[in-house]
Amino acid sequence: MKTGPLEQNIVSELKQTAKYGALCDETLLRMASWAAARHASPREALKAAKRKLHQVYGAYCDKWDLRRVADIVQALPAEPDADTVRSACRGILQHHASTRERTAILDLMLPEVLKAVGPISSLLDLACGLGPFMAPWMAMSPGTAYHAVDIDTRLIGILDLFLMKLGLRGGARCCDLLVSVPDTAVDVALLLKALPCLEQQEKGAGLRILPQIHARHLVVSFPTQSLGGRPKGMAQHYDTYLHGLAASLDFSVQTYRFPLETFYLLTPPA
Repeated sequence: MKTGPLEQNIVSELKQTAKYGALCDETLLRMASWAAARHASPREALKAAKRKLHQVYGAYCDKWDLRRVADIVQALPAEPDADTVRSACRGILQHHASTRERTAILDLMLPEVLKAVGPISSLLDLACGLGPFMAPWMAMSPGTAYHAVDIDTRLIGILDLFLMKLGLRGGARCCDLLVSVPDTAVDVALLLKALPCLEQQEKGAGLRILPQIHARHLVVSFPTQSLGGRPKGMAQHYDTYLHGLAASLDFSVQTYRFPLETFYLLTPPA
């Protein structure tokens, strides 16, 4: 990506904002490059970068209280029992509508999807958000490597502490999937509700990113309705998209349908 004076100025300005200052450098530079390619004026380029960030991220990040999430994680004892962890995680998952709607089916959702995979010794959670707080329902034993990546630097320390208290190896780090894809080899990679946002930013993102993921299996999911509760034909639209994507990559597909989210277990060719 280009890193001239205009791009550097946009990144510097974005870092000073309350809404976007915590995003990883990869994301800020990507957005700065996108805006600078369209606007020669520093003022207009900055405005364009902020508009784009709001479209793909701002509307989401406005909806959670990471300070409260951090307080819950810090309050966990060093070696919490299973009931304590699950209670804390349910509370955390309530902090955003995208994860809140999963709480009613946590005991069925990922256990049902992951049982076809078999024992898991390593997992990569891509564009994870609050997703790692579903780990207690993934039947992972202490010592399992849980790698989490996200573009929000505020999450990283919180998730690192949480995974450590659960006795899981791995950890969390910043990563923008549209810039680089982690090369960590794992049993399972999760990409939950993330592909629509990635495709919105880069047409064909799924076709480019999925083959770069080094996992025996991938679990991809899509919402069946908007956060406002409107179906809008989303389930059929994403089903068609996913099966087309899988056919192009020669991935096998198993489908798991739940009321508000559809999961797909993808297996690359041997």
